Amino acid sequence: MACAVELAHVFVGANAISNAFCANAAASAPASCACTAFAAKNAVALVARDPQSAELLQITQTLKHGVAASDSARISSVFLHSTATDERVLAGDSEGNVFLWQREKQREWELCNLSFAEDADAKLKLSSASVAAVTAAQTSVRWVYFVSFSDGKLVVFEQHKQQGAAVSVLAQVDLGVKCIMESLATTVVGLSANGSHEQTVLVAAGGVDSKVYLYEVHASTFKQLMALEGHRGWIRGLAFEKQQRALQDGPTSFFLASASQDQRIRLWKITADKEKHSPDVSQSAATTETRDGFQAAGATASYTVSFDALLIGHEDWVTSLEWTLVAASSGDAGVESALVSSSMDNTLIVWTKNMQLSISGAWYPSLRIGEIGGNGILSGIVLPSEGDRLDLLALNFSGQLERWKQQPSPSKIFLPAVSLTGHCASVTDLSWSPSGDYMLSVSLDQTARVFAPLKKKDQSSWHEISRAQVHGYDLNCACFLLGDKTSDERNKTNDRFVSGADEKILRVFEAPDDIQSLVHQLAGAQSSDEDANPDDNDDKSRQSRVQNAYLPELSLTNKIGDTGKEKSVSRGGYATVNADIPALRVPVGDTLGKKTLWPEQRKLYGHGNELLCVASNHAGTLIASACKSREERFASIWLWSTSDWSVAQTPLEGHKSSVVQLAFSPNDQFLVSVSRDRQFCVYEKNASDHQFALVDKLKAHKRIIWSCSWSPDSRYFATASRDQSFALWTKTGTKWGAASKPVVLEGAVTAVAFAPHHSQEREPCSYVVAVGLESGTIHLYAVVASGEAVECKLLTEVGYALSPSATVTRLAWSPSCVDDRLVLAAASSDYSVRLYNVAL
Repeated sequence: MACAVELAHVFVGANAISNAFCANAAASAPASCACTAFAAKNAVALVARDPQSAELLQITQTLKHGVAASDSARISSVFLHSTATDERVLAGDSEGNVFLWQREKQREWELCNLSFAEDADAKLKLSSASVAAVTAAQTSVRWVYFVSFSDGKLVVFEQHKQQGAAVSVLAQVDLGVKCIMESLATTVVGLSANGSHEQTVLVAAGGVDSKVYLYEVHASTFKQLMALEGHRGWIRGLAFEKQQRALQDGPTSFFLASASQDQRIRLWKITADKEKHSPDVSQSAATTETRDGFQAAGATASYTVSFDALLIGHEDWVTSLEWTLVAASSGDAGVESALVSSSMDNTLIVWTKNMQLSISGAWYPSLRIGEIGGNGILSGIVLPSEGDRLDLLALNFSGQLERWKQQPSPSKIFLPAVSLTGHCASVTDLSWSPSGDYMLSVSLDQTARVFAPLKKKDQSSWHEISRAQVHGYDLNCACFLLGDKTSDERNKTNDRFVSGADEKILRVFEAPDDIQSLVHQLAGAQSSDEDANPDDNDDKSRQSRVQNAYLPELSLTNKIGDTGKEKSVSRGGYATVNADIPALRVPVGDTLGKKTLWPEQRKLYGHGNELLCVASNHAGTLIASACKSREERFASIWLWSTSDWSVAQTPLEGHKSSVVQLAFSPNDQFLVSVSRDRQFCVYEKNASDHQFALVDKLKAHKRIIWSCSWSPDSRYFATASRDQSFALWTKTGTKWGAASKPVVLEGAVTAVAFAPHHSQEREPCSYVVAVGLESGTIHLYAVVASGEAVECKLLTEVGYALSPSATVTRLAWSPSCVDDRLVLAAASSDYSVRLYNVAL
């Protein structure tokens, strides 16, 4: 059986750290190169424009380091340089590890661990403190990397451009904890354009002492030039102007912008003049004050720094800065420098010079972008775009990437655009809708999210279309109510799901009409543009039955909202996902986060501890659930009737500890449960009273059993365990026993799932099983059954670059299948939900 796997989409949120999100530092790069990068737990996601639609962004790859770290470790700072021939990513994490990924001409990525001092006899880490900031600069002959740690250390590395050149430590400075550098920025001073001479690198560093330090790197020397004072709060952002102005054989000048928690931005004008440089003076570290500003001597030039402007416009901490180029305000055909700043006041401001003001050349906020409310923006960047329209991407305090695009010139209006979304904590469960058109995921970030594909010809693009639940507790499990509906049933109820969290209550939610309609449109069920935008349905003949919900302040659950009121404030919160279908739009930004909630319909009480797992039978008539337990009396399984949401029967007993997953057989005749007590229990439905009863239990593994799944014909079920194996079980007579020898793998097995379709027309009968490991590896196995003999054969392994970087917590196949093409969803503790197209 042949098998091919390709990555269809990755949904993942970013680490909510300002330095964990950056733009491509390359001056010019083709559209196929990564335009931005962000940290997602312990990996770095590279983002580029979708080749099928330039309006969309996609995660092309996630870079993993493979270094053993604690579960709380996460990447805290990222730098990206990407061109057609040279790509490199520098990153540091919260445990003091520093990593450099690099590749040339689209070859394989090479990983270099920079965490250790190279000359030490024993491997000693440069620092065990968290990495606060990283950056890099490229000269004509080498790369220079800068890393600051939260214990006050600043380390400089160099790497020459020869192929295979090693990275070495150039300098180390211990500034102490009173001078932790939270922000770094670099520029190469264009004084020695000749490639045979080494260029000078200037680095600006700022942090907790409210000062901005200027350092110079030339040849093998690293020297502090001066410290700039003026801010009254921690330095949160630094950026050098990208355009340098230079007279022929004269001085070079450019701006340095600094942002602080004092809500101010300061512009410093730096002039580098090699004509005024004196070799004797360059040996002195003294800074002198002149009429033009502060002056210091470097290795090849004299530097003069003067305070140029104070930019006041934000009402909270200024968190990041980036220079860009915009059309000249004077009306000329040229471009001019503009500064983009982000703030915890939830706005982005574009600062430009206006030569027409009474004060010639004064800086002013020409554009202000953002949303009312929110928790603030941690970082903002400018995406490369065609023409003079700005395309802004921002990291908010919740770890989500928000995007705004400027409307065609001469408009200065920005509208929300489709961005990248995903969970910001470990994803705990997945569930596909009964039809397989869309899926649901829940996470420890206390949200439930709905993802659906836009299907067009042979291509599909996935989008988050709803934030179904925003809770006050970590969400542990969820499942859709399954079952095929008649037309009458569809008119009575929309799709529903049940979720469980770190509370004793199960909650039942129903899809709003707007979301149900949007799913049908994305799937191509409606060709009319009438219902393309939920906001434009005011004239629809039928009245909305299930309204969108809202989340009251200090509330744990969603409430049904006033439809008219919600529509009046949500207009404009939708964006086009495909230029060929302009009327088809999906919710984005604040509308996605707050106005696509599903109303809660029921609460189910009965469990004594926090919920761990929930499952629906395939007829949609029963829900099974279990909670955390250290005592046998709490380890029972509750069954609920979905007709009136009452307890269907006496709770099922059999386990001594927490039940971690439940699964009904496709024929709804059996229910299997797996537990921390290393046992599985099989319950069978009686033909007379339709009640489930325990028929068998077995200590199946040596360690905790994490997962279970039934074959599509209900003949077998699989179990996955921490003992590094998964096993198949079948019914022999009245007992359930091993169908084959356990398959032993290279790590703990944390998830297992049978594909919903199998080959039964010919002997031997074959099934496909997906297996996920604690390391993030995903295997696909063929289970071949010939008579009573069952054999497991490895089909393929999902490529290292495509698989998660941490534990696979759940695997789920879409129930729909087209031309032997399946969709496999994988949830992971690395915050990601990954979708794979599998061709059998």
